[in-house]
Amino acid sequence: MDREKAFLVATPFKKRGKKSLKISDFIFALSLDLKWGSPEKVRALLREAEAEGMVKMEGDTVSAIFDVEAMEVPLGFKPTTEEGILDQGIRLITSQTGMSRKEVIAMANVEQDSLKMLVELDAVVLLVAREMGIDVSDLATRAYENLLARLREDKSSQIR
Repeated sequence: MDREKAFLVATPFKKRGKKSLKISDFIFALSLDLKWGSPEKVRALLREAEAEGMVKMEGDTVSAIFDVEAMEVPLGFKPTTEEGILDQGIRLITSQTGMSRKEVIAMANVEQDSLKMLVELDAVVLLVAREMGIDVSDLATRAYENLLARLREDKSSQIR
């Protein structure tokens, strides 16, 4: 489990002292209260956390599956601010098409839904950009390298 992601996911639950929260409260805690990312980024984080078995979303509720109480979030923790593939892809589309960030994310969400949520949002944004004729080869290469690094990391943690 990615430690930074675990800290991010655990924080709203720890702040409220609950194992379940409304999805809107989770998003509010990270995006508006702590200013750790846009609501879209927090939604993407939630989808990733669900895919990785960290949380379960049912209706308008999100529940922690891992032991939030045992998670020691370091005092003063802040997530890294490096712009990821998702943000770079969105920025690339907005700069070349004039679409707003919100329009791009809405389009990507529709596309992701059509793919039965089997493809991560950052990859879907790259697919959308490619369909628009935008060259995403550099970002696609970085996304592929990130995926390989995560797979290697997962394998090494399974060996231990």
